[in-house]
Amino acid sequence: MINWKWFIVEGLILFVLGVLAIARPGIAAEAVIIFLGWLLLIVGGVSLLGGLSTQSGPRKPVSIGGGAITLAFGLLFLLLPAPALATITVVLAIFFLLSGFAEISSSMALRSKGGQSNHWGLAFFSGIIAVMLGVMMLAMWPSSYEIIGLFLGINFLLNGTYLVSLGWFFRFAPAH
Repeated sequence: MINWKWFIVEGLILFVLGVLAIARPGIAAEAVIIFLGWLLLIVGGVSLLGGLSTQSGPRKPVSIGGGAITLAFGLLFLLLPAPALATITVVLAIFFLLSGFAEISSSMALRSKGGQSNHWGLAFFSGIIAVMLGVMMLAMWPSSYEIIGLFLGINFLLNGTYLVSLGWFFRFAPAH
């Protein structure tokens, strides 16, 4: 049985984060870069430590080299956020495009299975908006860095709304 409450909780959290990101897009963009920088530092450090602590083996050079490169990128993201924002703009645009196409595809599957019109319609709308955001990010690159925070906020708002709708749908769906 699907626990519908978690869909609603996740949706509400995404909705609130979306409102905050739209209200302060510059801070949201900076938060993305800081988060990714720290994530790369942690992953790079673990990989480097794993490579250095391992006895000889085929993965040792890969772990050491990959860890060092990942650490370097983490430091670059934290120390030079402007070039990192330009890079992340392209990565997020590709993410929006791919997630939008996946959302559109899943909405078509929901529609063909007889899902409620508002449920698959929100998924379809969310996917279309995500694709449009991805295209706009690529078109505007690299002129505006705050666009990352704004578009991420819009995406969070739409996905949060969709997840609340999905949770509500499962709440009243008949058990099989």
